[in-house]
Amino acid sequence: MFSSPTQRANKRKFLVFSGTFLALAAIGLLFSYSRPAIYLASTRVQINPGAVQVEAAVSTGGTQGANVPRSLLNELQVLTSRPLVKAVLEKMSGAQRDTASRLGADPVAALQTGLQAKVAEGTNVVEVSSHGPDAALAAMLVNELVVAYTGQLNDAYAKTSGSSLIQISDEVAQLTQKVQTQRRQMEDFRLRHNIVSFEREENEALGRIKGQTEALNKAQEKLAIAEGKLRAMTESAAGGRPLAAPVRPNVTLENLEQRASQAREELSELSRAYTPAYLAMDPHARAVRNRLAELERQVVNQRQSSGQVARSDQSSALADAREEVNAARDTVARMAQQAAGNRGALQQFAAHFNDFRIMRDELAPLESLLRDATQRKARQEAGEAARRPSVRVVEPAFIPREPWQPQYTRDAAIVLGGAFLLALLAMWVVELFNRVDAPPTWIVSQPSSHPSPYPGNPNYGLGYEAGQDNVAALAHRKPLAVEYDGRTSLLPPVIHPRELLQEELTGILTNASPTVLLFAHLLLRGVSPEEAVALRGSDVNTETRTLHIASGQEGDDSRTTARDIPLDSALHEVIVNTFKITPAGDAQPLLGDANAKPLALSDLTTELLYAAHDAGVDQPAEVTPDALRHTCAAFLARQGIRMADLARAVGQMSTAQAAIYSAMAPAGKRLGLEQVERLMSAVRLAA
Repeated sequence: MFSSPTQRANKRKFLVFSGTFLALAAIGLLFSYSRPAIYLASTRVQINPGAVQVEAAVSTGGTQGANVPRSLLNELQVLTSRPLVKAVLEKMSGAQRDTASRLGADPVAALQTGLQAKVAEGTNVVEVSSHGPDAALAAMLVNELVVAYTGQLNDAYAKTSGSSLIQISDEVAQLTQKVQTQRRQMEDFRLRHNIVSFEREENEALGRIKGQTEALNKAQEKLAIAEGKLRAMTESAAGGRPLAAPVRPNVTLENLEQRASQAREELSELSRAYTPAYLAMDPHARAVRNRLAELERQVVNQRQSSGQVARSDQSSALADAREEVNAARDTVARMAQQAAGNRGALQQFAAHFNDFRIMRDELAPLESLLRDATQRKARQEAGEAARRPSVRVVEPAFIPREPWQPQYTRDAAIVLGGAFLLALLAMWVVELFNRVDAPPTWIVSQPSSHPSPYPGNPNYGLGYEAGQDNVAALAHRKPLAVEYDGRTSLLPPVIHPRELLQEELTGILTNASPTVLLFAHLLLRGVSPEEAVALRGSDVNTETRTLHIASGQEGDDSRTTARDIPLDSALHEVIVNTFKITPAGDAQPLLGDANAKPLALSDLTTELLYAAHDAGVDQPAEVTPDALRHTCAAFLARQGIRMADLARAVGQMSTAQAAIYSAMAPAGKRLGLEQVERLMSAVRLAA
């Protein structure tokens, strides 16, 4: 009730802004999310209508007309036409039909209104889309629409295509059946009567009979020669002429041997070209084999009958001639008997072979008719292929998961942004009519109870000396006129020392001298500057690994608390490196000069400033021993340490310091000293 005008104005601004923003945001979001969702489902099909078109009523759905062939434009009208949509609606299930009936009094018109068909530029691919409040109904509608359109297109093609293709297809089927039947009959006849092919010489029976006939002719020729020889010898004997004659080559024997050699070569060539199984079935091969056997037998007989041995007397020569004639007659008689026995089989095979030829001649016209019919059918189908329509689904429609319209997230962001801007405008309008000139405000810097010798001290430049009673100074001194140059802030600075970053600590520890390095390590473990200067070698206990901090008087009204801090390996190593030995039990100061006298705190502070400057720390004058100790305390406080345990680590704190560190602590359960990390990362890395 005693708030200042500024506080009242801020409260009024907050109420106006929050009220306007919440009201507008609530109304806008309620309107945005109350709109029904509209889902979009689409499918892509490749259409080739050919020369067939389906007649349909004029469509009211969206189509595309620029740079599209006229035939394809007609198909777009068919795809979104009312008869096609009505046919799809009639094929729907009961639940889907009930959903469609809720679209209005005329569900067909409602579904047709949401349909749209457009052609991808430069292609014959059509994208058919449907939008509506039901996602499943939209996807099902476009898919079934394509199915119904394909059926109507095929029906129209079936009606417009002539019966010539059907007739010629029936003719080809009938001729094919007749040809196959005739071929089966011919094959059965051929296998039944052992007919190999249409050539006579290739059939086994004819080849065998032909070979026997040739052998009979040769035997008769041999008989005639033998009889002529016997007749000549008989006439010579009757005339008293000698029968002996110079030995001359036997032409008949040489002729027989030459023919036998030719038969062997022919049989050898057949053996190299065909398998034994085929030669056993081939009539020609069997005839050659029989002829060779007969020739070899005749050669043997000829050699026996025409031996080159001289006869001792005329009776012996005549006897041989008679024997040769008798042998030739026997051969002719035997072959004639065989030929007479095969004559009936030859006549029967010839009759069957003629029947086989007749069947082949009857098949030839049927095959010619079948070829002609097949060619006419191919020409007819090629002509019909250009007229046959085709519909290929490139991508079917799927049930959409996200709504197409409205875009709730985008609209909600627009509503919130608009509500925010309108709330700012309303706040500005209200403040425009409620503006009150505020009285001038005087800013007075308050003196600190512990003035610092640095320019950052609020007492610096106001005439206060260190250790002077500031209240008395305010009572007896006149106010000083301070000229404001626009750069230095007139607001009092923060009362606690500066908190250093880990990178800054790393640079300071890297550039510090051995003594200042030990001094900095002690400060970063919670030891006050006065406590660090007072430490002796006897305070280092290597057995318990602790560093004892004795109680003492730091200032006029502040005392230190005796405590032990852990002597970690990093601190122990720094102490050993500073003294080269472990100063256990020694009264020598840890921070001493060459004469074993304690160093002045001001000298250590100055060298610490040097290290901060060399490390490139911003505002190195603010890097004081208290800043390092404050950094350690803030590091522990931000981990949520208990205040009592913080005092055990860094020593006794004032009420103001405790309030500062308490504000740094995060929310949640407080931790004990053993549960927090006591060493900062910069200290661990410097070890």
